[in-house]
Amino acid sequence: MNVAVMIKLVPNTETKFVIDNGKVNENEFKYFINPYDEFAVEQAVQFKESFGGKVTLITLFKESPEAERELRKMLAIGADEVIYLKQENYRGDRPGANAKILAETLKELSPDLIIGGVQGIDYYQMATLPMIAQKLGVPHVASATKLECNGNELTAYRQVEGGVQIMKTSIPAVITCQKDMNVVRRAALKDIMASKRKPIEYREVASAESIDMENVEDSLPPARGGGKLIEGETAEQKVDELIRLLREEAKII
Repeated sequence: MNVAVMIKLVPNTETKFVIDNGKVNENEFKYFINPYDEFAVEQAVQFKESFGGKVTLITLFKESPEAERELRKMLAIGADEVIYLKQENYRGDRPGANAKILAETLKELSPDLIIGGVQGIDYYQMATLPMIAQKLGVPHVASATKLECNGNELTAYRQVEGGVQIMKTSIPAVITCQKDMNVVRRAALKDIMASKRKPIEYREVASAESIDMENVEDSLPPARGGGKLIEGETAEQKVDELIRLLREEAKII
């Protein structure tokens, strides 16, 4: 089974956001693999171990010194190769334009299965992979927490309110993965060393015509006011003072 995994590079969660003229300044961002996509890589590797084939990672991103290091972490846990689509003015909030470019690469590869994380932790749009499925004309199952494969048939389990939904589909198909799908393995030292010899193919791609909504302005939330120290000799006095402040100043009781 040949599996293509869609990888998105997203700002590290420790990144500090700076707003310049109503826009987020991304120049100082540090990037890492979208955490949901790591579950997709693990599932792809498990299928390869069970059924043979190879795992190809596909990412669309700007040129970044961190990208190769992050991608090699996924090669170290069992992926075989990377196709890195470099786009000069890449933006992560254009699922329609990005899906168009990714779908063209997938048409060339014709994988048996296309999987990725249910969403990116940058914009939480949950849109790119469903759009890819539509462009390729293949079935799509969202938010799978478990996948089973029997020949050309996939069984996907989805957590829904009050229970589990079980869906069956033929391959090729597009699946998005939830965080409860598996436990991502840790790479052994020998696998880390071997990952340095695995191929990363760089391809320059032009911008696609965007059909997406435009982000016109960014802003940070208002700064919080300082806290207030409750004074009192005893715990009872402090409680009484807190109640007074809530009643007279905050006016919430």
